[in-house]
Amino acid sequence: MGSSLHGSSDVIRMLKDYEKDLYKELGSKLATQLRPIIGPIQGQINGLVAGQLKSRRNAGMFNHSGRTSWGGAEVKVKTSVSPKNLIFIEGKGPGSGDYSKVGFNYAELAGIRRKPPRPISKGWNETSAGGYHAYMVRGQGDGFIRMLNTYGKPGRFLWKRVLNRKPEIEEKVLHLAESLNIKITRRLATSSSNKDMEVN
Repeated sequence: MGSSLHGSSDVIRMLKDYEKDLYKELGSKLATQLRPIIGPIQGQINGLVAGQLKSRRNAGMFNHSGRTSWGGAEVKVKTSVSPKNLIFIEGKGPGSGDYSKVGFNYAELAGIRRKPPRPISKGWNETSAGGYHAYMVRGQGDGFIRMLNTYGKPGRFLWKRVLNRKPEIEEKVLHLAESLNIKITRRLATSSSNKDMEVN
């Protein structure tokens, strides 16, 4: 889940190749400038939202300590490693690898389905446990999704809060970029279309 500032890949590549100090400064200052916006959003998710979800009977991610349990959210502003993006706002559960908690990821995105669920799960082989395994899909998770849908569509916790603060985020990014002599002709984008950027 993220929001990206899209621009010319040539310009971003030039910044990285020839203006590395400027690019590093941009990333550092973006995080600082947007902290008064991103910090409260993270606080709301880890406070108000967590409390509301924990009080729901079928919020099963609070009833265990595995990877899919709720561990809160970490929200960060990053400069992108992709030439086509300048920044993105990322939200995910804490930790990394086998130690990450993805309860927030599920709660934020649950309900996105490209097609109806299959009647039988995708199988897997496990030689130590008798070979091929699969299980019948009987609507597991549907109750969880229905409960989450009372808070809105996927993107229901972080993304909608980012969009509510979108004008402020755009202004801060624009002013910071201009202070570093970077002219942006397209601000924070919520689509995949690219617009031009140029360095004065």
